[in-house]
Amino acid sequence: MLFSDAEFQKSQRAVYAQKSIKGGMKKNIQAGGKQLRIKSRQYVADFDGGFCTRKEMSDFIEQVDARMEAGQVIKDGGASCVSRLTWNGIDVVVKRYNHQSFIHSLRHTLKRSRSRRAWLHGYRLEALEIPTPRPLACIEHRKGGLIWKSYLVTEYVDGQRLNAFLLDKSIDGNRRLAVIKDVIALLDKLWNHHITHGDLKHSNLLITKNGPVLTDLDGMRVHRWKLLYRNQRAKDIERFLRAANASPMIQNCTQMLISEKPASARRLADDFDNVRIDDWVIRIRRDFPKDSIGSLLSAGHSHGDAPGHVLRVPSSEYTRVFKCHICSNSGSLCVYAKRFLFRSRLDFAKHLSRASRGRRAFEASLMLQQNGFEAPVVLGLFERCFGPFTMDSMLVTGEVENATPMPQLLWDLRRRSDAEVLSHKRALIREFAGTVGRMHARGIFHGDLRIGNVMIVNECPPWRFYFVDNERTRKCRRLPLRLRLKNLVQINMCTHGISKTDRLRFFRAYLRVNPDVRERSSAWIRRIARKTDRRVRGKPWAGESSFPKSFSWTPKRG
Repeated sequence: MLFSDAEFQKSQRAVYAQKSIKGGMKKNIQAGGKQLRIKSRQYVADFDGGFCTRKEMSDFIEQVDARMEAGQVIKDGGASCVSRLTWNGIDVVVKRYNHQSFIHSLRHTLKRSRSRRAWLHGYRLEALEIPTPRPLACIEHRKGGLIWKSYLVTEYVDGQRLNAFLLDKSIDGNRRLAVIKDVIALLDKLWNHHITHGDLKHSNLLITKNGPVLTDLDGMRVHRWKLLYRNQRAKDIERFLRAANASPMIQNCTQMLISEKPASARRLADDFDNVRIDDWVIRIRRDFPKDSIGSLLSAGHSHGDAPGHVLRVPSSEYTRVFKCHICSNSGSLCVYAKRFLFRSRLDFAKHLSRASRGRRAFEASLMLQQNGFEAPVVLGLFERCFGPFTMDSMLVTGEVENATPMPQLLWDLRRRSDAEVLSHKRALIREFAGTVGRMHARGIFHGDLRIGNVMIVNECPPWRFYFVDNERTRKCRRLPLRLRLKNLVQINMCTHGISKTDRLRFFRAYLRVNPDVRERSSAWIRRIARKTDRRVRGKPWAGESSFPKSFSWTPKRG
C-alpha cells in the first residue's frame, strides 16, 4: 500500500476516527488518545493527548530547551541535538533540529521541516505495523514565517543500537545471526511498501527484547515511481552493508539474506532456461532435469493414465492435470502438469490476441511469490506456437508437501468438538483472513478465491496458505471495489463447517489490515451477504448445505 501525504491523512481518518474542530484545536482520535494542535505566530505544535494536556502544551514548549540541557544528552551536534528526559512520568527522547542558515530554513519551510516529516512517517509506520518509537509531539518555531528550528518528541525505547549489538563479544554468533534475520525481515516489509529510509546506518536500528525498532525517520520517502524507488533502495542496501563490518560471517550472512529478497517478478523469471522442441516453446527451471521434458509433453497430451509414473488427477472440464514422478539429482521429484483447454471457439479467438492461460498462471505465481505469498513452485511453462499465436499451453509445478485442501481441514476440525480444536479453527480463520487482507492491501486479486483453491501446510499454527489456480490472479495499482467484493463473496460461499460467527470473525480480522473498508463495514457485510445468497441459490448443492438463508450481522463496537 502506497501513501501520499493526502492519502495518508485519509487513511488515518479511516483507521482512527473522524476529525472534529473545536476552539481552534484539531483533535484526532489516535491509538486511544487524541492529537492536539496549538498554532501562533511563533510556533506550530502537535501533541499526543496522552503525553501532554492542553494547559501543559505552552509550558512544555517554553521549557523544552532547558529540560534538554538538564536531561541525558545523547547527541550534541551542529545540525541536531538529542536528549532523554521525563515529562508527566513518561520517558521520552527529544530531538532538536537546529537553525543553520537562511537558505536552510527557507528550504525546510517549503518542503516541511525534518521533525514534521519524521512525525508523519512515525504514524505511517504505525499504520503499517512496522516497529518505530511512538511519536508524541512535533514543534516548529518560526521567525518571519520561516521555520527556524523544530523539535520531535518520541517515546523512549530501551534497546541497544545494532552496531553496538553486533560488536558485543558477550553475545554468541547464533543470536547475532537471528537478529540480522529479524532486521532484514523488517526492512523487507518496509521495501514492500516502496518506502526507503534514507539513512540506513546501524545506529538507526535499536535491538529490543521484542525485536528491531527503526528510528530517525526524517529522511524517509514513499515512492510512486519504480525507477526512483529502485535507486533509493539500492542506496539503502549499500549504506546498510557498509556498516555490516562486525565480522566476515555477519557481513556474508547479511548480503545473502538481502540477495534472497526478489526485487521483481522478472528477477524470479531469470531462473528459467528457454528450450524449443518442435513447435513447443518451453521455459524450464535451470535445475530441472532436461531429459524429462519429453515425458511431460507426452503426459500432457494423454487422455487417461499414461504409462509409467504418470497419473491423471481429477480437474475441471477445460483442464487436464497429471501427476508425474521424475528422477532428478536429489532423487524422485513429484510434479503436476496442468494443460489448459479452450472453452469455446470464442475463447480460442480471444487468446489469439492475449497471453495464454498457462502464461498468465506462470506470471501470477511468480508475482505472488514476489509479494510474499505462497504458491506451488513453478517448474516450467510449455506453449505450442503457430507463428505469433499460442495454440496450446501447459504449466508444470512442484508438489506442495504435507498440504491439505482447506475444505477438508475445516471439515475435519468440525468433526472434533474439543476446546483446543475449536481454538485452532478460530485462529485458522483469523490468519487466513489476515492473509487475504494483506493480498488486497497490496492490490492483488485472486481470480477464483474459493477455499478449494487454497492448500494449507501444518494443521496447527503457524499455517502456510498456498494459492492455486492462479491464471486469473493479477495485481492492480489500486484494487477495484468490485474485485474485492468478488473475492470476499467467493470465500463466503464456503459451507464446510463454518458458522455465521466464524464468517463475522473472518471479516473483522480482514478489516484490521484493510482500514479503507472499515468505515463502511456494515454496508460491506450486507452486500457480501446478499450477493452470496444469490450465488448460492443458483448452485445444485444449495439445498443440501447448512448455509444460512440470510445474514444480519452488525460489527461490535470497540
